[in-house]
Amino acid sequence: MLDLRHAAACSAAVLLTLLVAGAAFAAPPSPSPYDGGPPAQAPISLPILQTALFPLGTSLTSFGVAASELAGVGPQAASSTSSGTLIVDDDRGDCPNAQFTTIQGAVTAAPPGAKIKVCAGVYVEQVTIPAGKDGLTLYSVPDLAAVIKAPPVIVSTPRSIVTITGAHDVTLRHFTITGPGGGPCDSLEYGVRIGEGGSALITDNHITQIRDTPFSGCQNGVGVLVGRNSQNTFGIATVVHNLIDDYQKGGVVIDGTTDPMVADSNAEVAYNEIDGAGPTAVIAQNGIQVSRDATANVHHNVVAHNIYSPATTTGEGILTFQVDSPQLTVHHNNVYDNTDGIGLYTTANAEIGWNDSHDNVAYDGLFADTDATNNLIEHNKLRDNAEFDCDDVSTGPYNAPALVANRWVQDLGLTENRPGLCKHATP
Repeated sequence: MLDLRHAAACSAAVLLTLLVAGAAFAAPPSPSPYDGGPPAQAPISLPILQTALFPLGTSLTSFGVAASELAGVGPQAASSTSSGTLIVDDDRGDCPNAQFTTIQGAVTAAPPGAKIKVCAGVYVEQVTIPAGKDGLTLYSVPDLAAVIKAPPVIVSTPRSIVTITGAHDVTLRHFTITGPGGGPCDSLEYGVRIGEGGSALITDNHITQIRDTPFSGCQNGVGVLVGRNSQNTFGIATVVHNLIDDYQKGGVVIDGTTDPMVADSNAEVAYNEIDGAGPTAVIAQNGIQVSRDATANVHHNVVAHNIYSPATTTGEGILTFQVDSPQLTVHHNNVYDNTDGIGLYTTANAEIGWNDSHDNVAYDGLFADTDATNNLIEHNKLRDNAEFDCDDVSTGPYNAPALVANRWVQDLGLTENRPGLCKHATP
């Protein structure tokens, strides 16, 4: 099999040699995490990938969970019996009794714990839910019919469509949250941003076109951002059963803080479909990123089509970056058709198990870099990946004769960069 990582690393500037049991292994292309990627490239037009995606608002029994089980997932909004329900309708055509024509107007007027019913319509606005608005529940009626759309020019920062800044236990459900931004670079940064210690349940939304016009190589355009390292701010979130597609840089990013005295971000990311743009030389996309001391439980997601081509930089289905915690778990995800399926970079003490990572087009099903240590990699099914199903270039005491720094336990794969990582079982 052609070793594509060797071919991509021919330049002496990027070549790093690791000697193990007399064999030499070249360093792979680096990933491109949000806030750490390569310089922006000139924007070019890119056709939108049309992909059959699972419908929102339907039973998830086939994914191993019943719809009724999701009712208790994540922060729960307070009962509206005491605080009442506020109604929003852009033209009062669907809901003549609406008190507000903008969502922000209702948020501003709402007491903590209130419910805000948003009737069908297109709401061209930024929505900010600040500290003091704890327990708000915002929901669309009918499902996905209330569209929160980015204004043509966003002047306030952060440049997000919905910003939860310091409010706790907010629920945002059944909306269509959409761009694109009106400008060629950094015109729209996020679909939903949670920071300043805020917490939220983001569920059953379609978050789409979080990108510039045209689609560009600028390092912005994240569907859901929880915390941000460069701003030393954290968030807590449950991001469950959303369709997130047509983003520019990333689907979901959970990012930690720079100050050890400030809490780090934490999230559950589950039962989402996260769909990248497909092969592009414009930007290296990542489906789900957990980074810089954030922690997360990432499970039962479908993540596909994050492909940087040519593969000089990897587009990761699931990327972990600069995290050292047993509270990072990545399990039961279906990851396919990315440059790399699951990539562990500067990651330690995490558990990566029971994932199905297959048909990734340039590199590996699961890759552990030289600085990935003491991770438990178990019971993954890795198949039909372009370079290796199982790839670990670290050095350590585990899985002789591989002698790597991570524990590979009963993983299935037909190809590996060193003998001893995976059981060679047919899919």
